[in-house]
Amino acid sequence: MRWTVITAATVMAGGLFSPMASAATAPAAAPAPVQAAACDKPCDRTIKDDYPYKSTPNVRDPWNFWTGQCTSFVAWRINKRLGIKFTNAYKDVLWGNAKDWDDAAKKAGMKVDGKPKVGDIAVWNSGTYGHIAYVASIDGTKIVVEEYNYSKPLAYTKRTIAADTVDNFIHFF
Repeated sequence: MRWTVITAATVMAGGLFSPMASAATAPAAAPAPVQAAACDKPCDRTIKDDYPYKSTPNVRDPWNFWTGQCTSFVAWRINKRLGIKFTNAYKDVLWGNAKDWDDAAKKAGMKVDGKPKVGDIAVWNSGTYGHIAYVASIDGTKIVVEEYNYSKPLAYTKRTIAADTVDNFIHFF
């Protein structure tokens, strides 16, 4: 990551002058434009239950999943935290149940592997529907995932797990 350091300066008509510059000092060449400091996606790394559909479970959400389910929560996180306009038909592929997400991601040309990054989607393929969760943080071989409908029906939980217990990670960036 490249950081830009900005120091105090005074802007006067026709140029940028350091507050320490004297009238006898010729102005330096115009500095390069300062760009906003970029953050590693996702920028918002708050770990909390801010899912807007927690009080209205089992209805279709704007992304064509069922509210209160892991797929709806993760679709919301992808839209809100990653800024990606994700739906159940993202990149013209049907994403469906959680256990189908890693295959859908591969069909959509996305990277899927066993190496997590913050903002990835953790996929477990076992069970009738499988399960997915949002990777909120990483500490060595441990990850913190946020999820819905895992250990509490139709409710939010977060847990710390070993990264190697996840079947796959979907990378959106």
